[in-house]
Parts: sequence; structure tokens; C-alpha cells
Amino acid sequence: MIKKPVPKKKPVIFAIFIAYNAEQALEQFYKEFPKHLFDQIILVDDASNDKTYELSVKLGIRAYRNPKNLGYGGNIKRAVKLALDQGADVIVDLHPDGEYKHTAILPALKQIRDNEAEFVMGNRFTSLKKVVDSGMFLWKIIPILFLNYLPKLVLRVQISDFHQGFRVYTRNLLGRVNYLENSNDFLFSFELIAQAVFHDIKLTQVPVENAYSGKKRGATLKHSIIYTLGVFKILSLYMLAKSGLKIKLFQAPLPPLTNKVV
Repeated sequence: MIKKPVPKKKPVIFAIFIAYNAEQALEQFYKEFPKHLFDQIILVDDASNDKTYELSVKLGIRAYRNPKNLGYGGNIKRAVKLALDQGADVIVDLHPDGEYKHTAILPALKQIRDNEAEFVMGNRFTSLKKVVDSGMFLWKIIPILFLNYLPKLVLRVQISDFHQGFRVYTRNLLGRVNYLENSNDFLFSFELIAQAVFHDIKLTQVPVENAYSGKKRGATLKHSIIYTLGVFKILSLYMLAKSGLKIKLFQAPLPPLTNKVV
């Protein structure tokens, strides 16, 4: 008797919105968001000073509010855990402040579906003209290009933009890296890339469109310097881990505790 092939399980796809003072942009962002692509959408408000949480509830988004500010990375950790606990297989991480457009979502999901990647990132640098036209501060472009070149050299991956905010994670990625040990600030995302490379997880990129304006045009010079020093530190730890030294950031996560008696 010929066995019929078992149909492939359709992945459960979540979107997570990492929100902080996003009230002004949220409604228009959500109106244009391709909601039909997702099984669930989660917003986690990081103790905003405005009415981001109240507006998200009014819009019908499954919203959570942190009792205190956890920082960018801390907020992602909570949002990712919420999504995983609710059954997500694929998680699209997109800022709801209007900086990133939705055009990268479908190409990224296709790469996941076609098993080309387990972690997909956006790439703003498909051309310098697009970067300038997006509104990015000119003084930031050259430092960011350097910060993209150095990790590419050290990590040896064909990624052109390591420091942007569009990401697609898979359950397999998040189960194999120790992401809960990552920083609670903006370095979380770069640490996750280094971890993925260390654990030989398939990493790809898709073009992403941006629209920077007003104060939402990136970190200040002070925070940019702190972030840059952090990137150097992470790359140094990565090289030490590759040489055989045990570095907690690059160790596999411990299995979850259970009450089962062996």
C-alpha cells in the first residue's frame, strides 16, 4: 500500500510590535499593515509616556504594557516569549513608529517558507541614493557603513546591513541561541546576529524601505558611540568563543525546567 505524503504543517505566523511612544504613528501604521498575512499580532508597550497602549487596545491589537521600561532589547525578549508561548513558529519584528515600510514582509516570509533562511534581516543599503532619500542623517551614513563592513569581515556572512530594525525570527533560531542572555538595549539585535552565525543558522537579507523624519531618525551621537563600542565588544567575544573559550552569550540555551520526576 502506498502511503500518502503527510501534508506539511502550515507555520503559525505572528507579528510583534515593539512600541515606545508610538501613539502618533500607530493608527496609520496599523491601518496600512498587511494583517491578513498573520495569525496573530502582538504589541508590547514599553511603559510609554503617551497613550500607545490605550490606542492599541482601541484598534483591537492584542496589547501588553510593561509596568516599567525594559529597554529595547528587554521589550523584544518579552514580546518574543509571548509569541512563542502562544504558538508562533515565525515572528516578524517590525517597529510601529512608521520608520519601516511593509514591503519587506512578503519576500522575507517567502525565504522562510522556501527553507532558504531561519533568520531574515532587512537591508537599507541596496543603494546609497535610497539611504539619503530615506532621510537618514548624513553624518550617520559613513559610520554605519563602517559598522556594516567590520562585522561582515569578522562574521564572514553576506549581510550588508547589521544595524536596522526589520527582522524575521523562527522558532528554531530562538530555540538554539541564548537570546535571553542578550542585552536589554539596542545591542540585543546585533548579539542575536552573532549568535546565529556562531550556531550556523541560515541568515539572509531582503531589501527594506525606510522613511526617517523628525526626532525618529536614529540614536543620538552619544548613544551611537556607546553602541559602536558595544559592537566591538560583541565581535571580540565572538572571536574568543570561536577559539574555544566558553562565552555565556554563545552557549546553547538550557532546556526548560520541568516538574517531571526521572
